[in-house]
Amino acid sequence: MTSKPFFSNLLIFTVSVFIISGQMINKKHPVNSEVIKAQELKSIAIDKKHLLGQFNYKTDNGFVEVDAKYGNKKGMYLQKEVYEAFLKMKVAAAKDGITLIIVSATRNFNEQKMIWEAKWSGKKLVNSQNIYLTIKDPVERAKTILNYSSMPGTSRHHWGTDIDLNSIDNSFFNTEKGIKLYNWLSNNAATYGFCQPYTKKDIFRPNGYEEEKWHWSYLPIAKQYLTVYKNTITYSDITGFLGAETASKIDIIKNYIFGINQDCNIP
Repeated sequence: MTSKPFFSNLLIFTVSVFIISGQMINKKHPVNSEVIKAQELKSIAIDKKHLLGQFNYKTDNGFVEVDAKYGNKKGMYLQKEVYEAFLKMKVAAAKDGITLIIVSATRNFNEQKMIWEAKWSGKKLVNSQNIYLTIKDPVERAKTILNYSSMPGTSRHHWGTDIDLNSIDNSFFNTEKGIKLYNWLSNNAATYGFCQPYTKKDIFRPNGYEEEKWHWSYLPIAKQYLTVYKNTITYSDITGFLGAETASKIDIIKNYIFGINQDCNIP
């Protein structure tokens, strides 16, 4: 993936996208125009700090705190439009006997760095292993963490557009309750603008993170962030944490940031 250089931290990029009633956000499920209002032109300004998660979402006017009754903990935040779309989806799910609970929302650079470095240094086990001791090669260690955790500066959770729902344990989605939840999301989430970026790997998605049935992304905004990321961020921007030198060796922009479900990707 070739990225154009970014010339100034202060430069604001504006992305314009057409959102047309009935547009296919997911190939299987068209957008419900009653829920996501059609607009001839929608533009949002996205700066570099927001792309990389280098900001405080708690004091950002575009973000709102998730009501504790809709999550498993206090202090979670999302972009306002994303939160509103989630609430509408939650109401619809409840009518079908499905309870949606947010277990993770926005994480900034520093929060992602804590997660990444805990695994990198062996303070937090990965697959029951201290990979600092068992995996000496930095690239292989990074790839092991990247099965389910993003490098700081590369996480979609930086954007306030992505949510983890109900459980981040794969075994939950093998239970009757988990299967019912996932089937409902697969059939209905696109109606509210949400897409599962990390689907099961196949010939169409050979690279990137392992499947995450809990991770859903609000496309009307996330696609704009992804477009600006493509045209803005280079490997010199992915820095400031242990193991950052492996990002270019792994080609994390191509293989992970854009190694997603094509229904969630940009052209």
